[in-house]
Amino acid sequence: MYRNPFYLGWNKGWSFLFFLEGGIAKIEAKGFGISITTKVENGESPLESADRLVSKEQRIRKSRYYSWVKSINVKQ
Repeated sequence: MYRNPFYLGWNKGWSFLFFLEGGIAKIEAKGFGISITTKVENGESPLESADRLVSKEQRIRKSRYYSWVKSINVKQ
């Protein structure tokens, strides 16, 4: 049985692709209608890179959501 080494239980809905571009290791995350890419930093595993990438995007999404909610409450 094949196990996806990039499975992150708390990040359901994301898929990951590890690739080389110009000799630089990169990882791409796709999910929720977006695609984001980052390079794998020195000393970092692909799993850690994926975690860092998606964590950053989740923080951005939450910030946007709460800004939107705050703007709705102000208008009422």
